[in-house]
Amino acid sequence: MKLKNLFFTLLLCAFVSTVTAQEVITNESIIQMMELGFDDSMIIDKIYTSDVKFDASIAGLGALKKAGASSEVLSLVMEKSKQNTKSKTGIYFVNEDGDNELIQPAVFSGTNNNQVAQKLVSGLINSKQKARLPRTKSNNVIKTDRPEFTFIFNPATTEVDNLQTGQGNGNGGLLNWWFRVASNPNEFVLVKLKVKERQNLREVITGKSSWISSSEGVDPKLAIGFDIEEIEGNKFKVTPTSLEPGEYAFLYQGQVPQGRQNQSVFDFSVQ
Repeated sequence: MKLKNLFFTLLLCAFVSTVTAQEVITNESIIQMMELGFDDSMIIDKIYTSDVKFDASIAGLGALKKAGASSEVLSLVMEKSKQNTKSKTGIYFVNEDGDNELIQPAVFSGTNNNQVAQKLVSGLINSKQKARLPRTKSNNVIKTDRPEFTFIFNPATTEVDNLQTGQGNGNGGLLNWWFRVASNPNEFVLVKLKVKERQNLREVITGKSSWISSSEGVDPKLAIGFDIEEIEGNKFKVTPTSLEPGEYAFLYQGQVPQGRQNQSVFDFSVQ
């Protein structure tokens, strides 16, 4: 009997170690916990205190029900499946494994005013301001022409919170300040980046100027449309119109807080 208790204890320790390393609770985690003798209160506590990735489809819930999950656990799985990712703010895309992957912002390597390419039109000089990203391809690769993105905002997040979680960008700003001051994907614009193979960079026009007027931001004519579906109060599903292979980026176009610079974009590659 003592040997059986010892074996059970070792199994519990092994399971706790595995879950701690993964840091994400799934349907399979719940089934494993039930098989090891965890009661409802322990399972529910673990769900509330962990990152989760649940399958709330009929098949997924059916497997949990068949394994003996209670109605309370099933209801919590359905509720938490709406999150289905870490609650960190940012833009996520679905990778090849079907997981939500966070797009880390890329920093512009510099800007260029096309002085050489200026054109004289009716005696007025027109010039374009271009922002450039290093390399010709993004590290965020998407292999579908109809990708889905998840935008997560958190206006309550403070700068102190971001600094404490190591989200500083080393450029006098905070990595996720966009998602603290913004509240809707409409404050972002999606554009296709022009690839310069010989210069090993990608670029986008971010402003125009002439003798009589000037404008900053991406030309609305260059913006790519996308559908927005609210999942929760601070979470949205964004689905662009069909995208051909190429380099793209979401740029924040909302109000920039004092002391901040909008030097970054959320880039991705469609292959």
